[in-house]
Amino acid sequence: MQCVLNFSENKKEVQEFLKGFSCLETKSQYELLRCKSGKSVVTLYKSGKVLIQGEDYEKIKERILTGIEVKDEVVLGIDETGRGEDFGPFVVAGVLAKPGSLRELRDSKKVKDIERKMKLVKENALGIAVISFSAEELSTMHEAGKNLNEIEAKAIGEICSFFKEKAGNVKVVVDGSPIKGCPKEVVFLIKGDDLNPVVGAASVIAKNVRDTSEDNRKRSGWGTWSKKKKN
Repeated sequence: MQCVLNFSENKKEVQEFLKGFSCLETKSQYELLRCKSGKSVVTLYKSGKVLIQGEDYEKIKERILTGIEVKDEVVLGIDETGRGEDFGPFVVAGVLAKPGSLRELRDSKKVKDIERKMKLVKENALGIAVISFSAEELSTMHEAGKNLNEIEAKAIGEICSFFKEKAGNVKVVVDGSPIKGCPKEVVFLIKGDDLNPVVGAASVIAKNVRDTSEDNRKRSGWGTWSKKKKN
């Protein structure tokens, strides 16, 4: 019985809080701190991930989430899926939320219980937006001279505009390396879906939309235009 919490941007605060637990010897070079509370062992990794293992892990999870005081500003996290495939839709999702309410979320490729994570996002997000391009639409855009970076940049811009009208100016974090044509306020974060809980939430939403899509058609001319973003 276990769970993982994402505190990648708040490692120092977490480390100070966990020092109040009974400290144990670390077991690998990747561990920053290991301690025990109740019937559970808590491990803080250098990446900022907190692994809680034990019979009362839910109780310890709540103790950590309520005990660590960090700045919890609203963030718009954006992620995509479908770049590496030659079929089906290309999906870009945006989630507006406070990181503190989504600490259990990370890169959707590392998530097994996707349905429970989807529920967690829907219960805690302040807003969700999804733009999905079908295989047919992608083929048409390709014929018009568009590449995936341009298509994604356009989707990011539309999602930013949508939430700006609803919530005003907020911090925008997009997973991956910078791509041209995005709004100036966008901050790109490599491995953002694993480092920022809100971007992780967008990753979960995008994956779910693509996985449940009935669009399995091939994208025409795929090998000549699928310019990938280095991540």
